Amino acid sequence: MHYRLLFILLFTAACLQAQTNCNQLRTLLENGDIETAVEAIREIKTPEAACNIVIGEVYLQKGRNDLAMQFFEKALQQSKKDTEDQAAALNNLGLVFWNTGNYYEAKEYILQALNIRKKIYGNTHEKIAASYNDLGLVSTDEDAALENYEKSLAIYEKLYQSKEHRKIAQSKTNIGIIYRQMEFYGDAQNHFNDALKIWQSLHPEGHPNEGFILTNIGRTYQLLGDMDAAELHYGKALAIYKKHYGQKHPEVASTYNLIGNIYNIRGKFEEAIGEYQRALIANSIYFDDQNIETNPSVNQYFNANTLLNSLYYKAQAFEDLHLSYSLKFKDLKYSLSTLQSADSLIDNLRQISTNEADKLALGEVASQVYENGVRLCHYMAEVSVKKDPYYELSFYFAEKSKAAVLLEAISNASAKSYANIPDEKLAEESELQSEIAYYEQKLAQKPDEETEKRYRQQLFELKQRYSRFVQSLETEYPQYFNLKYNVHIPTVKEIQKGMGEQTSLISYFIADRNQRLYIYQMTKDKFRADNVPQTENFNRYISGLRNSIYFKDDDVYHFTASQLYNILFPATPGKNIKSLVVIPSGRLGTIPFEALLTKSSKSALDYSSNNYLAKGYAVSYQYAAALYIQNKNKPLSEGKSNALLCAPVTFKNLSDLPATNDEVNKLQNIFTGKSIDPEILLEADASEALIRSKDLSLYRYLHFATHGVVNETNPALSRIFLKETSDHDGNLYSGEIYNLKLEADLVTLSACETGLGKISKGEGIIGLSRALLYAGANNVVVSLWNVADASTSDLMTSFYNNLSGANFSQALQKAKLDMINSSSEYSKPYYWAPFVLIGE
Repeated sequence: MHYRLLFILLFTAACLQAQTNCNQLRTLLENGDIETAVEAIREIKTPEAACNIVIGEVYLQKGRNDLAMQFFEKALQQSKKDTEDQAAALNNLGLVFWNTGNYYEAKEYILQALNIRKKIYGNTHEKIAASYNDLGLVSTDEDAALENYEKSLAIYEKLYQSKEHRKIAQSKTNIGIIYRQMEFYGDAQNHFNDALKIWQSLHPEGHPNEGFILTNIGRTYQLLGDMDAAELHYGKALAIYKKHYGQKHPEVASTYNLIGNIYNIRGKFEEAIGEYQRALIANSIYFDDQNIETNPSVNQYFNANTLLNSLYYKAQAFEDLHLSYSLKFKDLKYSLSTLQSADSLIDNLRQISTNEADKLALGEVASQVYENGVRLCHYMAEVSVKKDPYYELSFYFAEKSKAAVLLEAISNASAKSYANIPDEKLAEESELQSEIAYYEQKLAQKPDEETEKRYRQQLFELKQRYSRFVQSLETEYPQYFNLKYNVHIPTVKEIQKGMGEQTSLISYFIADRNQRLYIYQMTKDKFRADNVPQTENFNRYISGLRNSIYFKDDDVYHFTASQLYNILFPATPGKNIKSLVVIPSGRLGTIPFEALLTKSSKSALDYSSNNYLAKGYAVSYQYAAALYIQNKNKPLSEGKSNALLCAPVTFKNLSDLPATNDEVNKLQNIFTGKSIDPEILLEADASEALIRSKDLSLYRYLHFATHGVVNETNPALSRIFLKETSDHDGNLYSGEIYNLKLEADLVTLSACETGLGKISKGEGIIGLSRALLYAGANNVVVSLWNVADASTSDLMTSFYNNLSGANFSQALQKAKLDMINSSSEYSKPYYWAPFVLIGE
């Protein structure tokens, strides 16, 4: 008993000592003495949740996101449900996710913390204000960020009658940042100056938050064009950061970047490169090389976004040095090697990101790196004796900017197959994915506040479960992990090796920064790279072509279709070419290339005699060259000889589609004649419930003749309409399509606008066609605008009649030519041009 009592006393004393040490640690943290705080962590033994949170916050301030996450996760495991410790751990994990570029995850974690704190404290507590502040920090929308910051400030001002409080200073700083982003520079500077006075009053000896405010004042001066004032404030901030954080810290690195940008603007490129090199050193754990020709490992950093910025700026400065001063080719090589480091970093960040929204956001940032790579390599080719290697590198960067998230997702699905993951594991994953898709779709419909809170909680828990599930797969099946991230960008020679003699691939890259259009054309034995200007009317031509076809404006159509052909085809595809594979970029994905006019026509009204691109070539589309190669290498479903034909025909709140009944019946006869067994789902049988209950992987062909709608603002709400039942609303949403298991050679959406979606920079069009490819479809036929019921039925009947083997593009070309040559109303592009084939 004495030993037990002694143990309890010793344990209690240790806990009290740990608590004392943690309180001292909190004081050091609040005073900005980070280096002493890091040293003090060593004195703390067996910390509890609250203490692990403080230790994590110290490492967060130090810029060690990896260590911070370890302590916050440990604290989360130690915390009881619905306690401040749980809320603090979740909130801080959100900040770590934000630091590492996982913005969606960050918001979800902080929202969960806010909900817990509201249960504990009500609506006007300091902790509630802290959560609102952090929600503002991770918001990607300026208005939402400002609203959260103002909520935070209102609570702090109510709680602290003295205006000289650290929390008030913090809120004013953040509001100032938003005002600057909104270009309200005077209001921004007023808020920054108020915050600076508070910090200087509270900490006469100095505090790192002063550095943060000085940096933001400098940025505002820079935007106002006062470079001297900007540089002065950056210099003051740098001195403060070094005093409190030491030589290595992401804020030190970020400030070096800002000073480098000032030098670069002034044309002092070598000085700028020196600052960027110092930024790389400050942001790297082990890298200390001051030689500007070297770059650090992209695996050892404090802050990934800061490192990406440093590499991007440094590459740009080397290019500027060459163009404006040195004309030395070696400077271009240094620029290229730095961009290649940035490219490797982006690949690493894709592996870290766990949420598709974050991956898409990364794609937008990465697109700037790739645009520089495209431009730089194209220029290097022009000034080099050996041009092809640099043209091919330019093509590589162009392809890296396309469909990276989709490629990874398809690679992920393939990796599971090769790694022999058990069926029960895949079934568990499918169930989790379906539940996640359900709640995401419900949240996208903007439910009431209480329902939204409940859905968010359920979605958050599901995503945590799914994250743990994926981590366990990667650990238990290392082959899966290796294959999952092995997304290979094919070289020009690899693409050419898989091409047919009569095929030409043409890939586009829109460079918005320098208003250029890069065009890469290749056949089995030739490769050509062109760089043409985007004329001031380029975007207008794209909109004009779509609108003129849809509204049947003959004059505008003939003009824009001819002008765009001249821009998009600087060289004709070649005499022996019969098929074109088009890889569009951005807004080019919204137009049907088949409707371009290769020559001016004598009569604008004689539609059958127009020189459409469709008359010379069978055209298909792809998101990226890597997907083209994957599709070429996929074995056809020769063992399958069945089709599923689906048409609801009548609808509750939409116009009926009587021609789809005839369409499906005609297709039934066509498939039967080709020894393919068709299964028909008409009227009530064409239900969402039945489609989702079927094993769709058994069908070689899937055909949906129905209504479709694309939501360009929120792609999760894009859907096709089926019959509703008591347990399903009849809307087959994009997120639900992602979770279908398809192995079809062809999926056709004989519906309106199914080929459109949200244009995501660095990814392409996000909509129903992308969802079908992800789900496993090898080829997809979709439409680019609202289509007519009867003419669509005729086109589809002709398409399937012409189908022979797997050359879907030729079958679709013949169907379109049948309509063009009909000399009827249907020869207008409005009727035949909207349907496009994504695939081969």
